[in-house]
Amino acid sequence: MIEPVETILKNHVADFLARHHINMKPLAIAFSGGVDSIVLLEILHRLRLDKSLPSLALQAIHVNHGISPNANAWADFCHAECLQRDIPITVEVIAVDSNSGAGLEAAAREARYRALQKNHAAFILTAQHQDDQAETVLHQMLRGTGLKGLAAMGEARALSATKTLLRPLLAISRESIEAYATAHSLRWIEDESNNDTAYTRNFIRHQLVPVIAERFPQYAESLARTARHAAENAELNEALAKIDLRWNGTEAFADALDVLPSNDKLPRQVNALYYWLRWQNITTASHSQLEDWAVQLFRESPESRPHQAGGHEFIIQRKRDRLELLLNQTK
Repeated sequence: MIEPVETILKNHVADFLARHHINMKPLAIAFSGGVDSIVLLEILHRLRLDKSLPSLALQAIHVNHGISPNANAWADFCHAECLQRDIPITVEVIAVDSNSGAGLEAAAREARYRALQKNHAAFILTAQHQDDQAETVLHQMLRGTGLKGLAAMGEARALSATKTLLRPLLAISRESIEAYATAHSLRWIEDESNNDTAYTRNFIRHQLVPVIAERFPQYAESLARTARHAAENAELNEALAKIDLRWNGTEAFADALDVLPSNDKLPRQVNALYYWLRWQNITTASHSQLEDWAVQLFRESPESRPHQAGGHEFIIQRKRDRLELLLNQTK
């Protein structure tokens, strides 16, 4: 007997929360009012009602970007949906810097995550699903990203020492989510900007994906699997970087003995440099820039002066086979 989609999704979310040891810690759902987030909200509400998770300390956060002329109406809709389920909701009004240089999509996403982190809940739940994951992988592939980017979204990500982002629906298809919404006669918001193919993600969703799906119906599952493989390999590369740099993960310097010069070691040198900068919250440059820096830092030379590389914001210095990061204090 095939289980109904309502049972499948509810059990999936319950198992997900148990696996991540939610227990009685407070959690908040990022509630946009779209079909994905209303389904996640409904599932969490029902888990609390039917005693599957009776101690669930649940609240909602709606981020009002102020971009759409419907933004305030959406906030009212989300407030009403939460009130109907006796779920406290906070509306965060944010200003999106459209001139940041990153583009409106990226600027809105960055502002949204900053707003979510202001909440005191230990866990922030978002409703990205398998189709979102597939679109992210495609986007990253077209950008020529490395393994870390190709890994796309993980089901869990630490936002701080005390806060974790969770994606309970990441393995669930959009089709299943919409079927659940229909089965429960749920209402949701349709963001008009989601149809604007001037945005890259919308172009991928509405123009590229239908062509791919026609030939490869299981494309979403396949690309999600690619993301998992990439994430596993990225973890191995990070472990290799720690070995190569003999780094304990906390100090502001690292030994460079195991990645000293050799033409056939350049990929390992670049890998070590990439992760070392990430560990110190430095936004890294392009792969070609990292290659140039690695050649400068790990070259063999009889000179006593330090080998160094970098730019306006920081300098990476190697002296006596040790790497050290020097921030530009005048910036």
